[in-house]
Amino acid sequence: MTRNSPRSIALRTFMALTPALLVTGVAVALVGGGRATEASAGAMPAAAPSPACRTDDLTGTVTGRGGDSVRQAVLSLTNTADHPCQIQGWADVALVTPPGEVVRVPTAEVGTAGAALVLEPGATAASTLEWDTCAEGGRGCGAGVAFQFIVDADSTGAAADVAELPEADGPGITMSALRIGPLQAQA
Repeated sequence: MTRNSPRSIALRTFMALTPALLVTGVAVALVGGGRATEASAGAMPAAAPSPACRTDDLTGTVTGRGGDSVRQAVLSLTNTADHPCQIQGWADVALVTPPGEVVRVPTAEVGTAGAALVLEPGATAASTLEWDTCAEGGRGCGAGVAFQFIVDADSTGAAADVAELPEADGPGITMSALRIGPLQAQA
C-alpha cells in the first residue's frame, strides 16, 4: 500500500475529523439538553389567548355614588360565562327608557385604557360613570330609568341592574352629558 492511496487519504481524513465531530456532538447535546430538561419539567407552550368578551357573557350593575349636579356611579361587568374572556377599553353605555329605547345625550370616553383584562368566570371589571343632571323636559335633557351596556359590535345591548340610584325608581335618571371611564379590574 502506498502512502497516498485513496484508502489511506480517506482514513487520515476520518481520523482528523473524528475529534471535530465529537466536539460538535457534545455541543449539540449540551444545547439540546436544556430543552429536554424543560420538557421533562412539565413546561407547557403559552396558552392561546382568551376570546373577547361578548355582551351576552356579562351581567352589569350600575351602583350610584351620590352627587347633586354631577352624579357618579360604577358600572360593574361580571363574567357569567363558563370560560375566561378578554375585555379592554370602554364599554358603550347609554341611558334607556322603560321600553328600552336609547336616550341620546352627548357621551365621551375619558381616561386612558389599560392593558386587556382576562375575566375568569365570576370575575368583574368596573368602569366609572359620571353625568351632568338636568331638569326633565329641559332643552338637551334626557330622561330614562336604566343603563344599557355593550362590549362587542354584534350585540344590541343588555340592561344593567341599578343599585343605590333612587331616581331610577322615582322620577327617573336625567342627564345632559355622560362620561365613561375605561374598564379596570375590580376585586
